[in-house]
Amino acid sequence: MKLTIFATTDVHGAIYPYDYFNTSLKSSSLLHVQSYIDRYKTEHPDELVITVDNGDMLQGDVWSDYDYRHQDTPLFVPQVMNGIYDVIGIGNHEFNFGLDYLHKAYSQINAAIVNSNVDFKDHPIKERISPYVILEKGTAEGILKIGFLSVVPTQILKWDQTHLEGNVTVEDMRTTVERTAEEIRAEGADIIILLSHSGMSKHPDHLKSYGENQTLLMTMIKDIDGIVFGHTHEFFPDQMLEAEIDNIDLNKGAVNGKPMVQPGVSASHLGQLTFELERGEDWHITDSKAQLIEAADMPLDESLKTKYKNLHDQVSDYLSKPIGHIDEAWHTYFSRVLPSKAVQVTAEAGKAYARALMDQGEIETHPIIGFNAVIRAGRDGPDDYTVLEAGEITLSAAIDLYKHTNIMTIIKVDGRTLKEWLEWSASQFVEASSATDELLAPNRSKDGFPSYNFDVFFDLDYTVDITRPPRYSGTAKQISDSERIVEMKYKGRPVEPDDWFIVPANNYRVSYTPFLRDAEVVHESYRHVRDIVVEYMMTEPEFEHRNPMTIMPARKYKMMSATKARGYIEKDSRINYIESIDDGFSWYEIDLSKEEQYGSSKE
Repeated sequence: MKLTIFATTDVHGAIYPYDYFNTSLKSSSLLHVQSYIDRYKTEHPDELVITVDNGDMLQGDVWSDYDYRHQDTPLFVPQVMNGIYDVIGIGNHEFNFGLDYLHKAYSQINAAIVNSNVDFKDHPIKERISPYVILEKGTAEGILKIGFLSVVPTQILKWDQTHLEGNVTVEDMRTTVERTAEEIRAEGADIIILLSHSGMSKHPDHLKSYGENQTLLMTMIKDIDGIVFGHTHEFFPDQMLEAEIDNIDLNKGAVNGKPMVQPGVSASHLGQLTFELERGEDWHITDSKAQLIEAADMPLDESLKTKYKNLHDQVSDYLSKPIGHIDEAWHTYFSRVLPSKAVQVTAEAGKAYARALMDQGEIETHPIIGFNAVIRAGRDGPDDYTVLEAGEITLSAAIDLYKHTNIMTIIKVDGRTLKEWLEWSASQFVEASSATDELLAPNRSKDGFPSYNFDVFFDLDYTVDITRPPRYSGTAKQISDSERIVEMKYKGRPVEPDDWFIVPANNYRVSYTPFLRDAEVVHESYRHVRDIVVEYMMTEPEFEHRNPMTIMPARKYKMMSATKARGYIEKDSRINYIESIDDGFSWYEIDLSKEEQYGSSKE
């Protein structure tokens, strides 16, 4: 008998085949995936087919945002999920909107929902989520019992502390899987599938207890027969991992003999686990395989597109509301090195929000420092950049500027903490030497330095010496005693360790960053940063476009960005196109010995 398990992960609300930011059709979406699965079931009537999702479905794209803003009506994303899935695991981003919203969403989903390492205590959602499920399927040879369990990183307690502190407890993933899998086997499961919302890494920080990306450890657990994993938006099977992971069989898509699949992000791929089974006294697996199927190669069932067009139209109308105007294009193609208005506007909105509170006497008076990190900088491919063309700005643009549902959290920090914060951001640069002219640590790798952790402080002037080693890893763990920040000034005066500043931040940054966890929270608004950005842009303010960072040595460097960025470099003499690489990316030369003029910018 043949068992096929189709799997998605990290879809992030990418339901409909339409790019709402570029207003164009897409060649991949969850509806493409559904089209493929429906055809497969029709063409393989003798196979047992089960479809699962591994989490991070309810947050990330405009359908997700629409659902959150319109909770009094049936939610859109659950409607589509009900036509696809048998089992659903929980991802870390499912918690971004809070437990009450998650309960509302899951109450509208028909599939079994599982999570094994989160205890929801007394919240009503506990009745909707099971630690595991065993599906019993009839076959010609008898009943086949398939067990599913699911885990999520314990770091959700940091990332969504505002929603989760005191409301849930979270256990280590590996030990939970070992215990739960034994329990499922004892209850008679013939085959056990793990939904692991966790990446696969050999880094010691991930392999220890309570590590974030523990899936490699899961391959060593005897009761697990197959794994769907995710969280890091990568792919498996992947030829690039052959030299990194021991006991890997890319032909079968297996590690330590366990077939496993990680199908990327935003429904770009579908994962498939295939098991050949025989029935003797008990069921046993005779062969297994894991593979990826690219959504762009899946013909879209137009009837599905038509079925959900009404929902698509409602989302489009919602996003088309004008909120402002800009006089020139804003983009994030080079914002990990050069200042970007598309990044700075969020910092300015946060400052305006904090200043109003300060004027009302609700927070104490200190200098306000605005910062922001670029969220869309190519981590998920060449289309993963923010681009706002000159002219009218709509609500969709604001979502593009700040796509996460983080909550405004204003903190008070001293100069000593601010210095460490800058050191962390400065650690994104590779160490300058004669051996390389590349400037940045990888953005797309789970062990690299993601752009969303590179904060730019627009109200400071600071100098970074990248001939020195980085002080921090991309996850804010100190890896050396090096100091790259050689100068740090506020309004022309050096920042002293005992100086105090007010910093409009967000709940993710404050709870995630080790040296900020003890910072004094002077205001927690329970309002999303994105909403504050929208309101700021609607006032048509002006702000001074600044380049706060000086990089030493000030010479020419290579930087990778999207090939499409070539159309946006004409007015910047520091940037030159070099050559195309592949997959929509190209090399550019950034000349940091040149200076550009910055000034007032009107939105």
